[in-house]
Amino acid sequence: MRKQLIPALAALMLLAACAAPKAVPSDTPAPAPTLSPAETPEAEPSAALWPPGTGTETQTVLSAPIEWVEESEMTGGELMPAYIDEGGELLGPAGFDVDGENVYILNTADNSAYVYADGELERQISLDVTGLYAIRMAAEDGDVYIFGVEQDTRMPAFAAVYADGTAESLPFMERLSSEAVASMTAEDGKLRVEVGGRSWSFDLADPEARARSSTKHTLADGTTWSSRITGSGTAASDSMALDVTLPGGRELSIPFKPSSPGFWLGGLRLLRCGGGEYDVYVVEIAQNENYIAYTAEYILRVDEQGTPLGVYAGEEADQFYSARSDGGALYTMGVDGTSVTVKRAPDVYTTAWADYVSPLADITLLEE
Repeated sequence: MRKQLIPALAALMLLAACAAPKAVPSDTPAPAPTLSPAETPEAEPSAALWPPGTGTETQTVLSAPIEWVEESEMTGGELMPAYIDEGGELLGPAGFDVDGENVYILNTADNSAYVYADGELERQISLDVTGLYAIRMAAEDGDVYIFGVEQDTRMPAFAAVYADGTAESLPFMERLSSEAVASMTAEDGKLRVEVGGRSWSFDLADPEARARSSTKHTLADGTTWSSRITGSGTAASDSMALDVTLPGGRELSIPFKPSSPGFWLGGLRLLRCGGGEYDVYVVEIAQNENYIAYTAEYILRVDEQGTPLGVYAGEEADQFYSARSDGGALYTMGVDGTSVTVKRAPDVYTTAWADYVSPLADITLLEE
C-alpha cells in the first residue's frame, strides 16, 4: 500500500492516458468484488506463446546497491548514487529496460544508464553526451533512447546514444502536442511514446519519417488496447473495461471490478497477452476516514470474459507501473532504501483471486 508516494503518483500519471488518475468517489457505492462475465463469441485466441514458461516463482535478475550521497560528493564508481536535491526531489534509479540478456537502469542522480549482464555491472553510459537530463529511457540492440530536457534551456527533447558510443538528437518532440511523456519503449525499430492520451510510433531507422499516432496503445505482437470507465465516477470508477483488438482484427471488451467494496479502480494497463489470457496492471484507490487517499497495485490475469485466473501482487517496493515485457517474459523494477532490483514475474500466478487480500483492507474507509 502506498500513501501519496512518488511511485503511486507516477503510476497514476502513466495511467492518465488510459483513463483515470485520481480518486473522485461518487455517491454510488462500489458493487461486490466480482468480475462480471460478458457474452463473447467463441474465437481463436491470439497466436503468441503463452505462457512463456511454467515457473511459479519470482526470479530476481538484478539486485544492485544504492549509495546515498550529497550532490557535491558524487565521484562515480560501481555503486549507483542517489540523493535528494534542495527542492526535495529524489534523484536516483528512475526507470529500466530489458534488452535480451542485459538490464538497463536509468539513474537520474548522475544522468547515466547502468548496463548489467548476469547481474554484474558491464558498463556505465553517460547521457550527458546528448546534452539532455534524462527523464525516460528505452533500449534496443545496445542503443539507448531517452526523453528529457536540454541542460541549457530545459526544453523537452529526445536523443539517442548508440552502441558504438555516438549520440544524436531525435526530432520527435516537434511532432508531439504535449511534453508530458508518460512512458516509452523501443521495439522492432520503433520508438513508442505515450503522451497526452495518445500512443505515438516513431521510425528509428528514419527519424524524419511521418509518425503514427493513435488513442490505442500497442503491444509488441501488434495487439492494441485502450481502457474506459463503465461505471460511476469520472476520474476513478467502480467498474472499467479494457477494449482489445487482436492482431487478426478481432475485437473484445474485458470488464473489471475492484477487489473489494469501497475501493475504486484508478486505471488499467494491458501488459501482455496470448492464448486467450491477459495480464493487466490494475491500480486501486481507497480513501480513509481522514480523507487521505491510498493506492494499491497488482497484476491480474483474466480470460476474455474477465474471469480472474490468478493475481500477482509482488512486494511493496515493486513498481508495476513501469513493468516491461521482453520475449514474452514480464519484468518489474523495485527501489528501496538500499538497492534497486529487477525481477522476472512468474509465468503462472498461483494466488487465486478469491485468496487475494488487498493492503487497502487495513484502512478504515471513508463512509459515503
